[in-house]
Amino acid sequence: MVSMKARRGFSTSELTRQVRRLVAARLFLYLGAMSSYFIGVMGTLTFAMGAGVGDNAIAVALLNMCMAAGQVKGGGLLDHVGPQRYFRVAAAGLIASGLLYQVLGTSIVGVYVGAAVFGLAWGISDIIPRAFPAYLTGDMDELKRVNSMLTLVNNIATVVGPLVGGAIALVAPTQTVFLFMVGCTALACIPGFGLRALRTPAGEGTDAQAAAVESPEGSRGNDGAEGLAGGLSGKPQSSVSAGFSTIFGSSVLTLLFWATLLSFMGYGAFDPLESLFYRDVLHVGAEWMGWLSALSGVGGLIGAALAGVMPTRHINVRAMLVVLLMTGVGSLLYVSTPFVAVACVGQFTLGVAFAAFGPIANTLVQVHATLDQVGRVNAAMGAGYNLAGAIPLLCAPTLAHVFGVQGTLIAAGVAVAVVPLAILVVRRRELADLVRVERAVEERA
Repeated sequence: MVSMKARRGFSTSELTRQVRRLVAARLFLYLGAMSSYFIGVMGTLTFAMGAGVGDNAIAVALLNMCMAAGQVKGGGLLDHVGPQRYFRVAAAGLIASGLLYQVLGTSIVGVYVGAAVFGLAWGISDIIPRAFPAYLTGDMDELKRVNSMLTLVNNIATVVGPLVGGAIALVAPTQTVFLFMVGCTALACIPGFGLRALRTPAGEGTDAQAAAVESPEGSRGNDGAEGLAGGLSGKPQSSVSAGFSTIFGSSVLTLLFWATLLSFMGYGAFDPLESLFYRDVLHVGAEWMGWLSALSGVGGLIGAALAGVMPTRHINVRAMLVVLLMTGVGSLLYVSTPFVAVACVGQFTLGVAFAAFGPIANTLVQVHATLDQVGRVNAAMGAGYNLAGAIPLLCAPTLAHVFGVQGTLIAAGVAVAVVPLAILVVRRRELADLVRVERAVEERA
């Protein structure tokens, strides 16, 4: 059984040290990436090269597809080599992509190639916060705390990164921000190279698995039984199909996957149109992409803190859907008017909700996936989300031509909000049953 001491905080000094290393490494990795995406890719196209919706859509589609490919390859690689060697690969990829962008980011075609390489490296590194906590602890309360801390530093990076990127854009070409990412990644290697697993697939906690196997059919019992069989087999599948197999063998993970994927399809329209929204609707410069993104990060600090103090019994699919609904509300506020002040309120609200969503979703995945497949399950989740975000890119230029940039963004925000709301209404009885089972399993564990 999990001790009361473990439920109050990190139970060993070594766990505390490894959590600190993971959080510090993630801070620097995400700081560089966030400074580079908005300013380095979209800012270069829109403001330095005068690109339109079609050019932005191509760049974002390439980045998203390559990010999904990086997650797919990265998930299997993590399960094969473990966290120590995986971190080195991820850091090397980000450094290489940032240096290469200095050569490529001087033409529209070059930006396309640079965005693709950056997306691949970013996808590989994105597995780190999603999967590494499971290598440190199997306790749900501890996982919630670690994921909350990771989301907290993500939002610190979301505040600081775009601010730095915006400042760099005022005095240097926009592609220069990728050099800042290179420096941040090098700093991340200081704590990151000391990361090591405290759990292995052969020795992951058996109490939680036993409780999972005993739970009623159609809930976490399927997760535990299938995951336990896979974990003890010693023969993990080499393809990301193993991740999807685990997802669709679990009621909780299946609902999490489809609800998030369908909502993220709405967000796909934001990427190629957002910079145009700043230029043509809000009538502000490239630096405002950094300022408002930073404001979203401030809201994210609050959202991550709220998720960290949320009682463990509330970490369930219903809470996840409610928070996902709030991200849609924030999106609508963000794009519904031509006023910068209203956009600021929307970005802040979106930041709060999205930061609360991250720890809930990541904890659910880490609890319902066995350690020998946690990389591939997270890869499958992330790849699905990114591919879903790429689909609207095919129709975003046409929709923007018919309805305008702002009209298309409003429709996308409605889509983000409608999906979780519909699930909450239509499947309320099933959600109540899942929540009751989750609470019963947690009490037994």
